[in-house]
Order: sequence, then structure tokens, then C-alpha cells
Amino acid sequence: MKSSRVIGVRRFWIVIFLATAPAWATAQNGQRPDIRALMEQLSNPREVRADTVKQIVTLSKKDPSAREYVVQKLPDMIRGPKSDLWLDAIRLAGELKAEETISALLDVMSRPPSLATTTITFAGITRLDTDIVAKALSQIGDPAIPAVTSLLRSKDSRMRGRAILILRNIGSTAARKILEEHRSQESDPENLKLIGESLRP
Repeated sequence: MKSSRVIGVRRFWIVIFLATAPAWATAQNGQRPDIRALMEQLSNPREVRADTVKQIVTLSKKDPSAREYVVQKLPDMIRGPKSDLWLDAIRLAGELKAEETISALLDVMSRPPSLATTTITFAGITRLDTDIVAKALSQIGDPAIPAVTSLLRSKDSRMRGRAILILRNIGSTAARKILEEHRSQESDPENLKLIGESLRP
């Protein structure tokens, strides 16, 4: 009787350990961490790995419920302070083409641009490699167009330039139409030049 109680207690603690084991423990056992463990890993500088974002993207694209869990978390992360976690959240928003993050991304467009990659070229500037938030909006594509169009009404010519580049990178018929419509309203010569280049066949 006593031994059965001991076994029962041991089983109880084993179940508790497995339920609360950190992501690295799951990974060490050769199993792929679940999406909650990966998101916790992403939030912890001591546990985050070089491939954490890639694993989250892969799992989210295969499992709709995993994707739903991630995109519900991203807006608050995107609105948070600038950090490695903030950058990763924006990368995830773009990679997953998460329409759910458009409002949050629009909110943080007011912050100075942050690099999307460490390698910068002239072509990379046009591809928004120097502006990770704008790049994520461009990756989301047509669903982001109404939000981006609102930026074209900004009094800041630099903000309008960022919006023009987002539409240029979306590159769809709808995006080109907005650029064409905005051309007659744009007052900045550099932005007008950018629109002209963006509308070339």
C-alpha cells in the first residue's frame, strides 16, 4: 500500500515536470517544442536560439491553431519597447503575413526606422531593408493597403516616402492604383520621382 502511494506521488511529480518543462528541455529530448514553448523561448534572452523565429514560422504555417496563438500575441509585442523581442515580433508579422498586426505596425511607424538586416545596399534601401516596420507591412500585402494609404496624408514627406516604398514593394494592381492616384497630390520632388520609378512597367 505504501509503495503504491510512493509510485503515485512520483507519477504526479513527473507529470508536473513535463507540463512545466522549459522549451530547451523539450528540444534536448529530440522533440519539436510546441508553439507556447517557442513563444516563451522567444521572450527569454537566456533561452532564445538562433532558429527560434524560423521554428515559430514553420510551425505556424503548418498548424492554423499555432498561427492563431502567435498572431494574437504579436500586436502587444509590436507596441512594446524596442528590443530584440520587438524586432523578432515584427519579423514574424511579416513572415506570417499577419493582417492581425496591421494596426500595431501602423502605430509604430511613428518611431524612427530600424534595420531589417545588417547588410545594407542601395537596392536594399528600396526593398525596405532599412525599415523593418515598413517591410513587414509590405510583406502583408494588399490587406495593408488601406492603412498605408492613410500614411500618404501625412504632412511629413519622409513618412509619405515610406508609404510610397511600401506600396512599391507590395507591387499589386491595387497598390499601383493608389500610387497613381497620389501622384497628383504629392508635393515633394523626391517622392514624385520615387512614384514615377515605382510605376514604370
